[in-house]
Amino acid sequence: MRITEMRPSPTHRLVELCEIASGPSGLQLGALSASLEGVPVISPPDLTTDHRVDTRSIKRVSADTAAGLARFRLRAGDLVYVRQGTLGRRAVVGPAEATWFFGPACLRIRPKSEAILSDYLLHYLGHPLVHDAIVSYANPSKAVETLPSQALAATLVQLPSLEQQRTVAGAMNEIVTQIEANKLLVDKQERFRLGLLTDLLGSTVSEPGTP
Repeated sequence: MRITEMRPSPTHRLVELCEIASGPSGLQLGALSASLEGVPVISPPDLTTDHRVDTRSIKRVSADTAAGLARFRLRAGDLVYVRQGTLGRRAVVGPAEATWFFGPACLRIRPKSEAILSDYLLHYLGHPLVHDAIVSYANPSKAVETLPSQALAATLVQLPSLEQQRTVAGAMNEIVTQIEANKLLVDKQERFRLGLLTDLLGSTVSEPGTP
């Protein structure tokens, strides 16, 4: 993929391009459990460093409680953004997560139109200068660092053409995929190394604490 530096683009506040919503309160959600039969609620621990939703330990809210939380439903193309704890961790909601909820420690970012691509925004918000500017508004006086939704809303976003947005998003997604593949390869090689070491040494290594 051939990448060239983008020309200067119009700048907009994020709130002009997207709806930004805070998650429901803990009181509204009630008891959450990974063993519940209900609707999943995405929380900060469920968002990975490669911008995916990890469902292995995701907690759920009961169907009865979910009925009163319609305004907190997610749609495909929304972004879930961590506002408390690991600030700035984020993911684009895919078809599999559509109709789920987002938790109190997250914000939902929903593009108002097709003028901005979710994948472009995902990576733009991760630019070091943009990320640092956003988290500088976090409230450090609380027990857990918290980002006010107004701070994210005021973030300036460069809005290039859709073609340029696709180029940026495509290049970044390709690199993220390569990084993930390399991580899997490293994990595989590490397991192989340990297995080979065990085979080579065999029974010559004693359990710790044994003569």
